[in-house]
Amino acid sequence: MKLAPLLFPTLLLCAQAQAQPPIVLDGQYSARTDEMSLEIIGKRVCFAPDKAQWGRLPRPAATHDAWFCFSNDGEARRLLRVPARQADNCGWQARARIVIDSYQPYVEQGDSNDMARLASVIKVAQPNAIACE
Repeated sequence: MKLAPLLFPTLLLCAQAQAQPPIVLDGQYSARTDEMSLEIIGKRVCFAPDKAQWGRLPRPAATHDAWFCFSNDGEARRLLRVPARQADNCGWQARARIVIDSYQPYVEQGDSNDMARLASVIKVAQPNAIACE
């Protein structure tokens, strides 16, 4: 059977059709460690792009703020230089200019969020501690 030579080009075309160009965004990352945030989004680093850049994201228009978490969380923490968890605060946040790809909007009902892969960090500010409420 000679399906393999025909199947490979078809798979390659499908993969290219789904590939997204990199997206450069300015905004703020947050790595929250308070109990409610951990319960809702888990131990993830998330990013809220500046409102003027929401249209860059391949997602349906929505009435809520645009934000997403990183699918490659460990790599995102390293690239953004997120400090280790500390007992005297509830996480970290900082302004950053980043490059993402593989954006996946969450369009279902329920508690979840959009995801994207952090490809690189162009610049990141010194992180600020998030005060516990």
